[in-house]
Amino acid sequence: MNEVDERRLAAILVVDVVGYSRLMGADETSTLRRLKALRRELLDPRIVGARGRIVKSTGDGLIAEFPSPVRAVSCAVAIQRTMLTREAGVSDDDAFRLRIGINLGDVVAEPDGDLFGDGINVAARLEPLAEPGGICISHTVHDQVRDKLHYPFEDRGRQSLKNIARPIGVFALSATAILAVPVETDTETEPSVRTWPAVRRLPIRFALAGGLLILTVLGSLWLWFQMTPREAGRIPPAALADDRSGTDWIPAADIRQKLLDIGYTSITELKPDDGLWDGKGTKNGVEVRFHVDPRTGAILSERADD
Repeated sequence: MNEVDERRLAAILVVDVVGYSRLMGADETSTLRRLKALRRELLDPRIVGARGRIVKSTGDGLIAEFPSPVRAVSCAVAIQRTMLTREAGVSDDDAFRLRIGINLGDVVAEPDGDLFGDGINVAARLEPLAEPGGICISHTVHDQVRDKLHYPFEDRGRQSLKNIARPIGVFALSATAILAVPVETDTETEPSVRTWPAVRRLPIRFALAGGLLILTVLGSLWLWFQMTPREAGRIPPAALADDRSGTDWIPAADIRQKLLDIGYTSITELKPDDGLWDGKGTKNGVEVRFHVDPRTGAILSERADD
């Protein structure tokens, strides 16, 4: 085994179209078209919805890997149930019928995603044992699902499978048994879709009370905003009359020096005006009028002085 290969335990599902060669001989174009539609509309979405991964296509079928036997078996039952109704209007000679085999076993995973090993081989040998429209699983799968999925599997006993060293316990689920299984929302096979609970209508008096509460809160927030000093960089409300500076203002000399530090070459005017430091100066050779926040020193506006 290559050092980058890995071994893991996996639930393997093998699915095959019954009589595919005969169908291809009768109408190749139609058979290929229907097989592609089957993959696109049923097989692939169901497998992905059950958290499975399609390992490879086999021409008339596919091999898929699942993280648990419960998901694999639930997916297989959902596929077969849908197939039996999907092909209900098609003649027996032309209808697609699937066989599915499932095994839980050790597999060798290659870097390209392909799988090998007895886990695959046993599933491939179980598939032909299933009746058209049915499912066959190994005893290792049955041991894992019998207390979780209440499907009426028939114990077929231990059977010798081609190229498998030891006999394998086989359990079968017929097409008739699958049709008899109650149709329920299957969380193991359905794609994850978030649904929201229905919204209950509130009585009018509660709706009005809620609206009044919202308006009260918004009004309180507006009043708080008006009474709270603005953050640095915003023009505060006029707190002083013209030509008066507050005790918490940054001194004019410090404002002047700050402006010179950020690129002004001269300050020709600086005075309190409506709660701000208002002034004129030269910046980049242009006469500029500016307003400065007296408490933070932030420049609130600059414009060329005409």
